[in-house]
Parts: sequence; C-alpha cells; structure tokens
Amino acid sequence: MKVSRYAAPTLEPITVEELKLHLKIELDVLDEDEYLETLITTVREMVEDITRRTILTQTWDYYLDEWPSSDFIELPFGNLQSVSSVKYKDTDGTETTLTLTTDYLVETNGEWFGMVVLPYGVSWPSGSLYPSNPITIRFVCGWTTQALVPSRIKAAVKMICADVYEHRGDRITGMNVTENEFYQSLSCQLEVMGEFLR
Repeated sequence: MKVSRYAAPTLEPITVEELKLHLKIELDVLDEDEYLETLITTVREMVEDITRRTILTQTWDYYLDEWPSSDFIELPFGNLQSVSSVKYKDTDGTETTLTLTTDYLVETNGEWFGMVVLPYGVSWPSGSLYPSNPITIRFVCGWTTQALVPSRIKAAVKMICADVYEHRGDRITGMNVTENEFYQSLSCQLEVMGEFLR
C-alpha cells in the first residue's frame, strides 16, 4: 500500500488539559505544555500506526500502479468522509480527473473502510498508464470531532502518554518503547480494536 499524507489533522483525540488531569498536573502549571502537546501528537500517530486507522480528520493520497480487476477500490484507514479526486496519468504523463457519479461513486461505510465504486455499466479507464504512481486517489478520513473518537482510543492515548511521561529518560539506554511490556500488551489490544472497527 502506497500512501502519503496531504494534510495533517488540526485536532488531537485528547487535549493538554485532559492529559494534565490524567497525569495529576495542576492545570495552571504551564511549564510543560509544549512537551505535552508534542507527546499527544506522537502517541496519536503511534496509535494510528498500530490500529491502521486515522483518528481525526486528515487528507491522504492513495497510489495505485494499475486499475483493479474488481469494480471497487477499498481505501485504507476507515472513517472515510469524502473522496476529493481520482486522477490517472497516461504514458505521456497527461493527467485525467475522473468525474464523481459519472465515472465513480463513493461508499463511506461509516467506521468501516470506504470504497470507490464503479457505477453500473461503467469500466475503469483503458490504455497504458504512466510507469510511476499513475493513479492517485485523494481522500479525507477520520472522525470529525474529538467527541466522536471512541473512549477506548482516548484511554489508550492517555495511558501511553502517561507511561512515556513517567519514564522519560529511563529507556534511552538499551530499551526503546516497543520493547516495553506495557506497550506490547497495549499494542495487542489496539491491533484487535483496529480489526474490530474494520
């Protein structure tokens, strides 16, 4: 699967204030706010990697080397909000943009994986394609608000943040976070969650 993020989320699943409450840090103590913001973002990305899902609204490009033999293309990450464009390049590099409803339909499918689907009687474009990433699908995915993010994911973000915060510096020598038993246990739970949401 070849993907690249076009636009990062502007929200995180939890706020700095929520993390402070979890860590029992006074809300009016601002010394570590910047560190906590970075920690939340880092852990959210970690949880996304484990679950193979995007948590809050972001835009991605999905690249294909050829059109599928089936009449649909499944998009990664779940929680598909919309498809911004479906484009392809021919052997000369000339780019063509497909037209929604005429050339393809979009199935968002809620928390499940969304799809680009051919309308009845329509086929994928024919002809030779450009040799490098000829087909690009740009799509928007993720839960739209913090309130919609499942509590299990928020809890996981808080737990990992707390573990990293409480042990920062302890694992610099000889151990990284992926070797931590707590992290490994939580990773297994998150992987199961990702498959369940799929």
